[in-house]
Amino acid sequence: MDAQRVRQQLDRILTSAAFADAGRAGSFLRFVVERTLDGHTAGIKESVIAVEVLNRPASFDSKSDPIVRVEAGRLRARLTSYYEAEGEADTVLISLPKGGYVPEFIERRLPGAAKIPGVLRLSILPPEDLSFDSFAVSPDGRKLAFTAFLKGRDVLWVRALDSLEAKPLMGTDGATWPFWSPDSLTIAFFTPSKLKAIEINGGPPRDIADVIVGRGGAWSPEGIIVFCPRPVGNLSKVPATGGVPTPVTSLDQTRAEVLHAFPQFLPGGREFLYLAGCSRAGESSIRAGSLDSADSKVLLNADTSAAYAPALPGRPPSLLFVHDGALIAQAFDSRRLELSGEPNAIAPQVRFDRWYQAKFSVSGNGVLVYQGGSAENHQLALYDRQGNLLSAVGPPNDYLSFTLSPDERYAAANRMDDPGSAYPTVWVVDLSRGGAVFRFTDADAAQSEFTPVWSPDSREILLSRGDDRRMRLFRHALSGGAPECVLDAEGPRFPADWSGDGRFIAYNSQLPDYRNMHTWIMALEPEAAPHLFLNHSYEEFTAQFSPTGGTDAPRWIAYASRETGRYEVCVRDFPQGRHKWQVSNQGGLQPHWRRDGRELFYLSLDGTIMSVAVTPGPAFQFGPPEPLFTKEFRFMPRYAVWMNQYAVLRDGQRFLLNCAIRDAGQGAITAVIPW
Repeated sequence: MDAQRVRQQLDRILTSAAFADAGRAGSFLRFVVERTLDGHTAGIKESVIAVEVLNRPASFDSKSDPIVRVEAGRLRARLTSYYEAEGEADTVLISLPKGGYVPEFIERRLPGAAKIPGVLRLSILPPEDLSFDSFAVSPDGRKLAFTAFLKGRDVLWVRALDSLEAKPLMGTDGATWPFWSPDSLTIAFFTPSKLKAIEINGGPPRDIADVIVGRGGAWSPEGIIVFCPRPVGNLSKVPATGGVPTPVTSLDQTRAEVLHAFPQFLPGGREFLYLAGCSRAGESSIRAGSLDSADSKVLLNADTSAAYAPALPGRPPSLLFVHDGALIAQAFDSRRLELSGEPNAIAPQVRFDRWYQAKFSVSGNGVLVYQGGSAENHQLALYDRQGNLLSAVGPPNDYLSFTLSPDERYAAANRMDDPGSAYPTVWVVDLSRGGAVFRFTDADAAQSEFTPVWSPDSREILLSRGDDRRMRLFRHALSGGAPECVLDAEGPRFPADWSGDGRFIAYNSQLPDYRNMHTWIMALEPEAAPHLFLNHSYEEFTAQFSPTGGTDAPRWIAYASRETGRYEVCVRDFPQGRHKWQVSNQGGLQPHWRRDGRELFYLSLDGTIMSVAVTPGPAFQFGPPEPLFTKEFRFMPRYAVWMNQYAVLRDGQRFLLNCAIRDAGQGAITAVIPW
């Protein structure tokens, strides 16, 4: 019989429930099978098995110690139990005949197709008015954990797959990237500053470790969590009970690696898969690492996470990964860490973002959940105040954010889908030419670029370049030329606005606490230093200066605050910031001023554009919020609450929006049982 089929069957047996606690039996079986496949049956002797498998001394005497015969009997019993239950539909039979220790491999003919389990496909819809963000199926395949934006909070939910109801887990504000404990009773998740865990049957979450916007984790059967503690860097490990993390991987500088993220343990709980992001386009990979060694192995090139799927009837153990947007399965030997056979597409499209977790998850018993569709599922378009579509602008996109130039000729977009770069980059959309898109910054720049904003004369773009350890702010002329660095310092910073008089910039940063996003102001003057404009123990970001009359300084600054526990839009006087007015009353994000300063717009938490009348005068006076129209915006916990998703044209009568493209089943998760 073909050796590959036998090894696949061996892995299927050893990862089954019948062998879950069978350390000796599993080692015994693997030893005799591998020796047989390698053609060394003469060495399969009682004395050899005793010494090499069962740790008996070299002086072992089978006459006084029956350990090999006893373990062989136990192994035969476990094989019988396996083939009577989980393996009843397997076509390869591995047996250990009595009277010897050389196994036999037999092609088993099943009595009929009724033995082959069918495949169930079903659609899982998010709770009303919500959309799925990150999600993970439980190891037992019975429950789905997911995060969603709920009334200004990013919350962790859990839903049984045989139920229509999902329940939010209290105390999980800011949650993202959930992953399960091996017993399917506890969910670990990330907030901006902590790795936490919560039991699904009740109780508050507990802290496990400090993070700075973590990217994925995995929980071993031995109670060790491997996780990514920050947006760049290597993986760490920590006891699931909490403690001080220690590094478990190291970046491969020869491959220009900058990130290790989204690990998953392999059978045995010592080796794990992870995504290794490289600064050179096309060289990111899936690696296999180990808790017991600093060594790792590249398995294949990939820009997003992968997952291990155990053997199922008719399917070998497999590695699931994304290639050209499709979800692919390929046979994988988790012991040898080797792929074999031909890759097979199991879903034509699955959503993913480069250097993030792909939108799929698989359980230990073969339940696959995935979210289909293209990443380019948004569209820039112009709407009037009643929400009527006036015109689409440019092709479908996957922009992280965009801003409109004051002269309304261009939009600057932050996007991840640049085939020539491994990083998010800045592009310009030429609205005067039907939405033609061109790369704005140097195509050879090997750093992430974020949140472009325009100068008041529409001649320059301000953007940040770097990572969470250090970001520099640059002014780039639209006409070309060398950029000017206006700020070079440690820590992250994301431009939010440039004042109408050209003198000030506002930017968002997690500094100084690395827990919440805060608002900083910097004067564009020689030797000027930035200062923390709003410094509280909650988030305050996306500051927008009020319009000015040419050289006049702005009088007000609007921003989003989470002081009440829910995002609300507030206004303060500028530059002192001593007085505060809360403008929204049912939650709000992303404020924008009308060009004459007589109206302030913002997004409600359900995606409705709201209007607030502003009365000119020495004091800030405003009316009640009024709804205009509702569209589906990209509110993802990772970024969209503080990365701009719409723009107001100068007359306040038209809006440029980046909205989701609606289609049948948009946003649903597909479950395949078994995959």
